[in-house]
Amino acid sequence: MNALALYRYAIPFHSAIDFNGHRLSQREGLLVKLELDGRIAWGEASPLPGFSRESLAQAQAQLLMLMPRLAPSDKLPEPATLPSVRFALSSALWKLRREHRITHQDPAPLLTGSSPQIIDKAANIDARYLKLKVGRQSVEEEIRLIYRLLEQDPKRRFRLDANRRWSEQQAAEFVAAIPLKQVDYIEEPTPSLQTNLALAESLGLPLALDETTQAEGYRYRPQPGVKALVLKPSLIGDLDTLAEMVVQAELDGVAVVLSSAFESNLGLDTLADLAAELTPDHPPGLDTLEAMKADLIMPARPGMPCLTEDQLECLWRA
Repeated sequence: MNALALYRYAIPFHSAIDFNGHRLSQREGLLVKLELDGRIAWGEASPLPGFSRESLAQAQAQLLMLMPRLAPSDKLPEPATLPSVRFALSSALWKLRREHRITHQDPAPLLTGSSPQIIDKAANIDARYLKLKVGRQSVEEEIRLIYRLLEQDPKRRFRLDANRRWSEQQAAEFVAAIPLKQVDYIEEPTPSLQTNLALAESLGLPLALDETTQAEGYRYRPQPGVKALVLKPSLIGDLDTLAEMVVQAELDGVAVVLSSAFESNLGLDTLADLAAELTPDHPPGLDTLEAMKADLIMPARPGMPCLTEDQLECLWRA
């Protein structure tokens, strides 16, 4: 390796966001920079409070210990145990070895806000898939929203995420009232996996697992009624583990969709590369960058501030 560096960043959100009870006004994370024979690759370690098992301080301490041992090979230095650290190092090494630029898929747009705001946004979007957060309004209002969006475009397909906010009764009422043929999947409607599996069996709910896959020690296994896995690679860890999960699921006919955990534009670029490589038939869920007030290193949005290396806190360099 010709040069290595570790940086820390902080990007304000346009407005504070609640992550499982952790209300954040900015996104903080770590950037690994690798240089070899004139090529540069970035990796991001950004534990997400409320979702990640490790803290940013723990990830920083482990990276400071491991960076001096890093070599341009497939093998991660020991002991790289934290998921965010394994993701940052393995993805940076993968990008460093890659010989060509990968063509990205168009991500599925995430529409948020009130029903009128969502309808207005959808009117200006030409996308096959729409992702909506449900469980934020009454079940009746969200049923009406689905039908109003279909009035705009009857060919639309939906990816719905309830974030375990519904009761069994609310989930059953919603599923019974919407045209399921237009729905790719609904992510974990209730807090109980067994309840969700029962709803899939009794009502034909097209179930996707998201929070379940983030549990410590999770290993994929086929389950009746599960149509999709929504995987956040930066919470899983190294790319070999991710690729193995994708292959196993797809062999069972379970779709895999890669999703962001509010990474910076550099992390999202890596996730887009991985989606194009590992899950080319399923557009990823990466539409989270608009929440942030700036990009990092490589401008991703016209007119948006972009922080340079000199504006980041350098923690270590060699």
